[in-house]
Amino acid sequence: MVGNAHPTQMAEARVESIDALKLFKTALVKFAEGTNVAIGDSESEVIRTINWLENEQTTYWQTQVRKRTEIIGRCQEAVRMKRLYKDSSGRPQSAVEEEKALKVAQRMLEEAQQKVVAIRKAIRRIEKDFPLYKGSVQRFATDLVVLVPTATAHLENLVLSLEAYTSLSSPAEVTSTASIAGSEATGIDHGESMKRAVDEAPKSDEAPKTEEPPQEEAKKE
Repeated sequence: MVGNAHPTQMAEARVESIDALKLFKTALVKFAEGTNVAIGDSESEVIRTINWLENEQTTYWQTQVRKRTEIIGRCQEAVRMKRLYKDSSGRPQSAVEEEKALKVAQRMLEEAQQKVVAIRKAIRRIEKDFPLYKGSVQRFATDLVVLVPTATAHLENLVLSLEAYTSLSSPAEVTSTASIAGSEATGIDHGESMKRAVDEAPKSDEAPKTEEPPQEEAKKE
């Protein structure tokens, strides 16, 4: 009861936009579907990354370590041969170019070795953090599976209730509307009819008129 309203008077609900609830329900369903897809894609991407590191990258850089080690051996042999044999004049040969090539090969070998170490660390780190990620995301995914259907069902019931409420009309309002519509259809003005009936009724304050008897004509002389 609000203010001095009658106890049996029901407050009216202010329904502005049922379509907004329908749009929100649709958006909620799409959000849940998109989120589930994103969670599945992220887990698949992590698994693909682990497989890529363990297989393709590990194999590639281990092969590079072996090949670059062989290159270093050839460069070292070239430097040794330069220093071992003298030129035609009997002087030691310059091994500057061979030593430069050896330094480049050594840097490339260090790079490959660092890659192998980094790959191993990355694999261990991902394998350690991945279960923690799955645990936190799984709680969120469970909430989506449980709460979103409940929320959408509640919204659907709410929409149906509001549609039913807005389709109702008061009986008194219907009767009044029907009476007015009937008067307009027959062209009858109830106010004018009542006025004519009052004017035609005899007034109680006026005495009824009586006709006087006709006077006898005067006798002729």
